[in-house]
Amino acid sequence: MRLEPVPRDQLDPELSTTLDAFIKGAPEFNPLVFQTMGNNPEVSKAFYNFYIPIRNESRLDVRLKELVRLKIAQLNDCST
Repeated sequence: MRLEPVPRDQLDPELSTTLDAFIKGAPEFNPLVFQTMGNNPEVSKAFYNFYIPIRNESRLDVRLKELVRLKIAQLNDCST
């Protein structure tokens, strides 16, 4: 069974606002992650309330965080 992304115009308003902020801060961000998580808005909100402060308030340099992401993708045989 495949979980389909929720169309942008049907997303929970709070998630839609969060998605807009993500895209503004990272234009290369793929919105399908948000749209797929939009199938369960409460879990999505809890996840992003946890994730966004880590993403935005980290003491790590932006370049270092990107290198870590790329290394994790490489170690997991993910295409980036």
